[in-house]
Amino acid sequence: MAKQPFTKPPLTVQDQIDLLKSRGLQITDESRATRYLQNISYYRLSGYMYPFLADTRQHRYKAGTTFENILSLYRFDRELRLLIFSALEKIEVALRSQISNEFSVASQDPFWYTKTAYFTDPGKHAFFLKNLSDYVGRSNDVFIKHFYNTYSDPLPPVWVIFEILPMGQFSILYSITAKSPPRKAVADYFGVKETVLATWLHTLVYVRNICAHHARLWNKDLRIPVKLPRKTTNKWLSTPNLTDRKVYIVLAIIAYLLDTITPHHTFRQKIKSLIIKYPDTDIAAMGFPNDWYSDPFWV
Repeated sequence: MAKQPFTKPPLTVQDQIDLLKSRGLQITDESRATRYLQNISYYRLSGYMYPFLADTRQHRYKAGTTFENILSLYRFDRELRLLIFSALEKIEVALRSQISNEFSVASQDPFWYTKTAYFTDPGKHAFFLKNLSDYVGRSNDVFIKHFYNTYSDPLPPVWVIFEILPMGQFSILYSITAKSPPRKAVADYFGVKETVLATWLHTLVYVRNICAHHARLWNKDLRIPVKLPRKTTNKWLSTPNLTDRKVYIVLAIIAYLLDTITPHHTFRQKIKSLIIKYPDTDIAAMGFPNDWYSDPFWV
């Protein structure tokens, strides 16, 4: 089919409300709806409107659908992202520490990350170092300035570098390291295989970026499938035939990693509480199996 130019005109907030009502959405408090549309935007909310449509081509809503139904789903997604983002902070810090400690002690070299011998692909390693140099060059952190005012090395030791390295970059760093005792030790610490940890890191970076940019996460299809572990040291999901591209698996990964990092965490309870708070949320769209709550992993 030939492409057509975009011809939809911009609408005022009142026009947006009138359009929603003409499509069958119940809006009892227009002033309240106006405030939300002014502060969130119609387009942003439209991602949460879609599940309530009976006719997706004509944009007709299911009978009885209210503006509050849409807001409730939006709030659920917002609280879910905040909960995940908070947990990922602990995971990110712990991963930085493990990677830095294991490789540095094993090599007895604070600059091991600059050595090609520790990596599988010289080209990828060179590209990583180029990005790293850019991050260092842009840094205004006092400890970076102190290093260059004190030492003559072209780059700081790894434990300094890791304080400015984004999660995505140290995820790449781990993924391109060659097989070695320290690489295995990092994965062993979390009770999974190296290949599993590398793909988990990639997925968590992707989800973190969604949360950081306040994008919709609730029914997101993950860009790449998550590698499900065949064997773990700690308790893992027992439900078979799980989808590997949904948020449910991400929640399980986060809970699993936190079991090692902070064994008395309350992430599982917070997930359950969030679902109870928003009982009308379609959690099947997140990949939750029907009997997920009976899985011993969530106890």
